[in-house]
Amino acid sequence: MNEFDEFFSQGYWWVSLLGGLHCLGLGLYIRYIYNERSGNHKILAAIFSLMAVYFFTGLFTSDNAPAPLHLLFIFIIPVYFLMMPLLYLYCDRSLNDINRPIGFSRHFYPATIIAILVMLACLRIVIGYGLAPLEQLPRLSDLTILSMLLPAVLFIQTTLYFYFIIKMLIRYPGRVSRAHQDSLKDIKFRWLLVLTLALMSNWLIRVVLIIMPYYFSSQVFTINQAAAKLTLLLTVYILAIYGLKQITRAAFLRGKLAQQPKKPMQASQQLLNSEELAYLQQLMQEDRHHPKPPQP
Repeated sequence: MNEFDEFFSQGYWWVSLLGGLHCLGLGLYIRYIYNERSGNHKILAAIFSLMAVYFFTGLFTSDNAPAPLHLLFIFIIPVYFLMMPLLYLYCDRSLNDINRPIGFSRHFYPATIIAILVMLACLRIVIGYGLAPLEQLPRLSDLTILSMLLPAVLFIQTTLYFYFIIKMLIRYPGRVSRAHQDSLKDIKFRWLLVLTLALMSNWLIRVVLIIMPYYFSSQVFTINQAAAKLTLLLTVYILAIYGLKQITRAAFLRGKLAQQPKKPMQASQQLLNSEELAYLQQLMQEDRHHPKPPQP
């Protein structure tokens, strides 16, 4: 049994390492190689970078962690509060073709406030124990309020943002038929829909495998964490393949549209209709055949 546990722990470590490296690589590629005029690629790169942080947390153990694991994870949780605001901003800016700089959006305020509160609370606990060794720092039982509150608040935030994002996507198809270059719009919409559903599916899996056991049994098994991260890793691969396919299709459609000759102006868009043009042409022909005599 101990050999199986060790083998499973090693597998979990490697899944965390591969997932973190692949998400970090995707984030760097999107950030510095795949550029968009609107700058939305920076938001997408930040989303994959946050996934990399989530994977890399699986590399920490009680032997190699720079701090007690419960304190370390409490410090990391506020970072996850940026995921859903980033996804909302990415969908909103992509659907509405917003090009202005993002700046420090108001959607980031909750994550900033929570991070400050967590730092103050943990700092108070550490200062209270002076220069005691790491082993003598308070265990998770001494941080029950903080450790139980943060996942619940994160769950509420994620639920609300998913509701508003899905509502935004449902309203979008009605505008596609009236937009220019409908095929390109459809490609963008499908990518946002797939990205949102993929993250939502992984969030539901994480709720079932990690959050619910944490609240109801106070114990989360390593196999649950490994299953959640393995599912997210497979999702990242699917998103990378699907995104590459959509990029290729969009480039093909843009090239096809660029090669199409411009359509001549329709009669309804001209200043004069066909009868008025015919009348003017008749007047010009009469002037040619019957020129006016010169005036004295």
